[in-house]
Amino acid sequence: MKLRVLIFSSDDTSGYIHSLLSSDQIELVGNVKDENIVLDEISRKHPDIILVVVTDYINKALRTCQQIYLLRPRTIPVVLSDENDPINLRKIMQTGVHYILPLSIDSESLIEQLHGIYSNEMTRIIAMENTAATTWKSKLIVVFGAQGGIGKTALAANLAVKLAQRKRKVMLLDYDLQFGDLNVFMGIDSKDTISDLLQEQSNPNADTIRRFCSLHASGVNLLSNPRSPEFAEGISVMQTERIAASLRSYYDYVIVDTATSFSDINLSCFDAASEILFVTDMDIAALRNSKKALTVLKSLVDDKKIKLIIGKQYPGNISIANVANALEMPIWASIPYDQKTMVDALNQGIPVVLDAPNSKISKAYTMIANQLDQSTEPEKNNSNTKKGLFRK
Repeated sequence: MKLRVLIFSSDDTSGYIHSLLSSDQIELVGNVKDENIVLDEISRKHPDIILVVVTDYINKALRTCQQIYLLRPRTIPVVLSDENDPINLRKIMQTGVHYILPLSIDSESLIEQLHGIYSNEMTRIIAMENTAATTWKSKLIVVFGAQGGIGKTALAANLAVKLAQRKRKVMLLDYDLQFGDLNVFMGIDSKDTISDLLQEQSNPNADTIRRFCSLHASGVNLLSNPRSPEFAEGISVMQTERIAASLRSYYDYVIVDTATSFSDINLSCFDAASEILFVTDMDIAALRNSKKALTVLKSLVDDKKIKLIIGKQYPGNISIANVANALEMPIWASIPYDQKTMVDALNQGIPVVLDAPNSKISKAYTMIANQLDQSTEPEKNNSNTKKGLFRK
């Protein structure tokens, strides 16, 4: 078969690479010099392999490799470089690239290597997809919103507790690395954090990660954000991605509370998510921000992943129907606004579903947890799955 190959080269080496790939076994689909359009070109031309030429512009190549690995996983990035510096080689590998070939390689060897790489990677991808389809019920739930103070973290914490009460193994990840406060909502004084973990082991496995987690009385495990914002700078996308992926082999649910931005870490989470719980408030400013954020989010992921939730439903001039119309999306669930109950629970360091289990707000969290958990077993699904939890 012919391999479809796209070349990314920001200098004058593309002509040389073209000559190496002049073969009836290779179909060259183009050459890209601008890193800002690489992803669009991959989507348009569907190459099997993208050759990333690394010469003088290593930072540009690193950014490109990382974007391809995270956002276009079915296109295999292969680096061509005569780089001998072990630090730079390690940086390339940390972007997710598994194959680095010498730029001085001859034509026959290059074509043979590319066919071998493609065969190996497609076998791995097919095996992973088949395994996921048949045996893997683990879910990565990402909780996201366009601004703070909308009930996003409260949803993540209380959802985790309710799923644990259903005898599920649950991990909470606080990926709001600078200003997250999941530990406050859970009433946990975390001795270890994600930055402590990565200082000890830059590529940890599930067992190592669990040693740095805090255990809540409900059975929920929590990996807290760094104790101080400056520690967040040393945490890479690749590390957060590997942590989440490693934990999915052990936990039924990995729930990620994210920062309110389209950071590289959040983009990675969106791509890997089973469900994205998008939380909004009901005031005009929040709805405007949510509208912008949803537009971007829908351009990145399948709409079916996104479930729109009102984090604080309070009486006023703006109705549930108004919110749905404004955001052009059905409301999947709504949390009643009950400031006293929520603040009392927060001040005691107890999730509200434990502090006030019979309150309306707790019942709403319970409905969300039940619906998400039912969706892991298709035979138990009912009409609520399509229509959402909210009822007029």
